[in-house]
Amino acid sequence: MPADPRYAVHAYAWTSSWSNDRLDILDHAKSFGLDAVEIPLMEIDRVDPAAIRERAEAAGIGLCTSVAMPMDADPTGDEEASRAAAVAFLRRCSELTAAMGAGLLGGVTYAAHGRMLDERPTRVHMERSAEVLRQAARDAAALGVTIAIEPCNRYEVFLVNTAAQAVELADLIGEDNVGIHLDTYHMNIEEEDFETPVHVAGERLVHFHLSESHRGVPGRGVVDWAAVMRGLNAIDYRGLVGLEAFEDMSPAMRAATRSWRDLAPSSDELVREGLAYLRGVQRATAVAA
Repeated sequence: MPADPRYAVHAYAWTSSWSNDRLDILDHAKSFGLDAVEIPLMEIDRVDPAAIRERAEAAGIGLCTSVAMPMDADPTGDEEASRAAAVAFLRRCSELTAAMGAGLLGGVTYAAHGRMLDERPTRVHMERSAEVLRQAARDAAALGVTIAIEPCNRYEVFLVNTAAQAVELADLIGEDNVGIHLDTYHMNIEEEDFETPVHVAGERLVHFHLSESHRGVPGRGVVDWAAVMRGLNAIDYRGLVGLEAFEDMSPAMRAATRSWRDLAPSSDELVREGLAYLRGVQRATAVAA
């Protein structure tokens, strides 16, 4: 991993709902020394890729996107119509990503976010997801977009909870532009440690969310950040590392943002303090290596 990695921030750090009214976030993020902003595609009809691209280029900041699949476009759905809707939805997400000048679409791309089962998922669910994502990846490849699989905790997603399961799904999909997107918030719940999953993902790792155990300020929770950075250093990770925190409970991400208390004095303080802390840990682990 470079001594000075490229840091991103999720736009929801400063807003609970993305629209052209919040294009100022791109300039604001740049003022913190950040390299990229992650644009949410959950409220897809409010995403204006031309306006985003123009403002990002003016600000001199990069972009990536993420999504959480809706219930009516579920890659694992029992009905073929739901799976077809998922292919179409992911195609639109890739088109928006490419149109704004970004090359990475991450998040919960493989199952409806918030869908729960009453029993353990079967191989059928994994195969359905792989079939949808195989077509979605081929559509994305034509646009120069990589699709990432983000393992998510059991309370939000039933299918892929760990890095090993993400690798299993990526193998089943079998497309070169499918990567893995890890997130320390979910790792804290589902993994046995913070370094091993980075090695499990290995060269497939294309995005990494730096989220504290309570989604607040990095360094104020229980995530083992030194282990995270050791893992990223060991695989010489060159992708974005992104702060993910939420300014308020987002209606579009209700399953992920059920926080009924303030997690930081302000969004600015969360980003400023968290970024300084993470950069300090990264420098320390790079020297130690």
